Amino acid sequence: MSEKRILDILSFLLALIGGILVLAGVLIVSGSTKIDLAYLGKRAVPLILGIAAILCGAYMFKGHISTGGLLTIVVGVLIAVDQGSVGLEGALVILGGVLGIITAEARSLP
Repeated sequence: MSEKRILDILSFLLALIGGILVLAGVLIVSGSTKIDLAYLGKRAVPLILGIAAILCGAYMFKGHISTGGLLTIVVGVLIAVDQGSVGLEGALVILGGVLGIITAEARSLP
């Protein structure tokens, strides 16, 4: 397996793990929480961003590395903005996107 393919897999895995962590944070509900429409509205944005991180990672893995990497970075920044700081989830997704762009540049070299 070539080094470029390993970088593809690694960038996909970073985006996938970050997206799964965001989704896990959405699904955690304490016992005393009243689930109503306002609560679901607060959880909708992280849910969409977690799914988007996973899909962007898959888009990179399928061969659209530079576009997928850029989209993954944007989703990672949006995750960080939604959380109020760059947590583990946002950092993993951003790192996956940066690694995807580096992979795309490495593929363009002879």
